[in-house]
Amino acid sequence: MVAPHRAIETAVGEPLLRTDGLTVRFGGLTALDGVSFEIRRGEILGLIGPNGAGKTTCFNAITGVYKPAAGGVHFDGKPLAKTKRNEITRLGIARTFQNVRLFNEMTALENVVVGTDARHSTSVPGAIFRTPRHRREERDAIERGMALLEFVGIAPRAVDKARNLSYGDQRRLEIARALATEPKLLCLDEPAAGFNPSEKSALMDLIRKIRDDGYTVLLIEHDMRLVMGVTDRIVVLEFGRKIADGLPTEVREDPAVIAAYLGVPDTDTVDEVREEAEVAAAEGTTPPSAPATVVVAKEPDEPAVVVPETPLLEVRDMVVNYGRIEALHGISLSVSPGELVTLLGANGAGKTTTMRALSGLLPLTSGTILFEGTDITMMKAHDRVVAGLIQAPEGRGVFPGMTVLENLDMGCYGRPFEEKAEYQQTLDWIFELFPRLAERRKQVGGTLSGGEQQMLAIGRALMARPKLLLLDEPSMGLAPMVIQQIFRIISEINSRGTTVLLVEQNAQQALTRSDRAYIMETGEITKTGAGSALLTDPAVMSAYLGVD
Repeated sequence: MVAPHRAIETAVGEPLLRTDGLTVRFGGLTALDGVSFEIRRGEILGLIGPNGAGKTTCFNAITGVYKPAAGGVHFDGKPLAKTKRNEITRLGIARTFQNVRLFNEMTALENVVVGTDARHSTSVPGAIFRTPRHRREERDAIERGMALLEFVGIAPRAVDKARNLSYGDQRRLEIARALATEPKLLCLDEPAAGFNPSEKSALMDLIRKIRDDGYTVLLIEHDMRLVMGVTDRIVVLEFGRKIADGLPTEVREDPAVIAAYLGVPDTDTVDEVREEAEVAAAEGTTPPSAPATVVVAKEPDEPAVVVPETPLLEVRDMVVNYGRIEALHGISLSVSPGELVTLLGANGAGKTTTMRALSGLLPLTSGTILFEGTDITMMKAHDRVVAGLIQAPEGRGVFPGMTVLENLDMGCYGRPFEEKAEYQQTLDWIFELFPRLAERRKQVGGTLSGGEQQMLAIGRALMARPKLLLLDEPSMGLAPMVIQQIFRIISEINSRGTTVLLVEQNAQQALTRSDRAYIMETGEITKTGAGSALLTDPAVMSAYLGVD
């Protein structure tokens, strides 16, 4: 038993932590808007939501990293207003981080002993002169550290340096160090990031074991199967606001939660897609789910021959690592000329990693990338731009100090135009697609709204005259009306002949417009098919909300 021995004022089942109208602002952006919920002593509470929902901001406000603009946090009967971060730790709130943060040159045991410092009362002079109290606390810290390493399952690695541990053991070590502070509330921020299925199963067992040992747990996690399988209750955020609070079975069936994760469809477009699917079914045909074909005429008297068209992009068995973490486990996909293909999946599925690898920003551990039939696996990122493989990145990445026109000009820097008329023609097309950019061509990019910045990011990519346009989460953080506008423009870009590979969490909007789609889960492609077919496929719900 390694549960905290400190007294807790709150009875089991009663609110240990409560947020009241918690609001956090960054300049003019409201990242958390009046969020109120409670964490009851002895439970595992999941805090979930799509990208940009405000989960980590809420975590940081609770643990003292951010100061609320309004509202407050009460913990074990006490307000946390104006409480410093180290004092919050001493009061009994401990946390881990999205990215592993260990002292790499210390042993596993020494890392855990660092966590026990929050409970020490020896003064600096006492530590220097090694008073009896200091020696007693040091001995107790080592004993508790070994007990915690045993508790999380890595005691045999106690004297190994942290940098020599496997990634999974480093995650467990972080949890042990947090437990060493003797917390009343343990906050876990994406503890399963980078884990394979067996490691996730073991982590679920560990989290339950922590709860059963007397701790209360707040969990942020993108893997919905883990969340649904381990939590007692779930709070859901979207655009900084709470939209649901209840049992896992209630939350995953809540229409507001489904809409937040899968998106709200553009009704007119959905109706058109379903009509086409019904007609195809009645005629005994199916929507395209394989590379397109072309008809090649032979001699005048001979019949034409149907030949499979060479994919514009073909990925074979692509593996990508982040250090010791294998983020992509041998994925294969293809995009044919003129297609709009979507990569779907929940946060952490590996979609952005795939895009960065295709753009040349991440090296492949193994596998092959073919573009127009040429192997570009080892090609530099800027050479891929020249070849016509262009990405509009997640987060937009506009140059905030440049005007709209200057940002657009940066897009064609790597692929200069041969004639001024060609440049003007491309610019006119972009202003036709995005009239707002034409109106604000002299405005500085950093002063545009989120939707306008996304338009600018897409326009900048189009200025490079892409043969294949990679769009990474173009709807992230945008209002529903703006999202529909962005997707209609993407459809128009594709209809005018630009091939598009789209990474998108808004499944409804993406699938209604896609020729084909791939579903990704934890670095693997689990299903592929026509966009219209996947629109109502249970596999999509499974990937996003952990529904079996």
